[in-house]
Amino acid sequence: MRQNATLAMQVEKLPKECISALEGSEEGAVYTVRLERMSADEAAHFREMVAKVQEGLADIESGDVLDAEEVHAELEKKFGFKICA
Repeated sequence: MRQNATLAMQVEKLPKECISALEGSEEGAVYTVRLERMSADEAAHFREMVAKVQEGLADIESGDVLDAEEVHAELEKKFGFKICA
């Protein structure tokens, strides 16, 4: 099994995540796309980060969030210096 591949793809066929990473593109543009398998450690880290983001989004959706001013006050008290927002 190959560990990587390089493809030429029209922008219209790119996944939305790729188009978003480009921050805009011209209609009809063609891009070189390189696919490379992550190491097991990198993949585990990626999955962990995705899970944390999903958990955070679920917290926000359920209203389980902290007030920024309260958090700053708590951190200032704990560390003894003013936190600028």
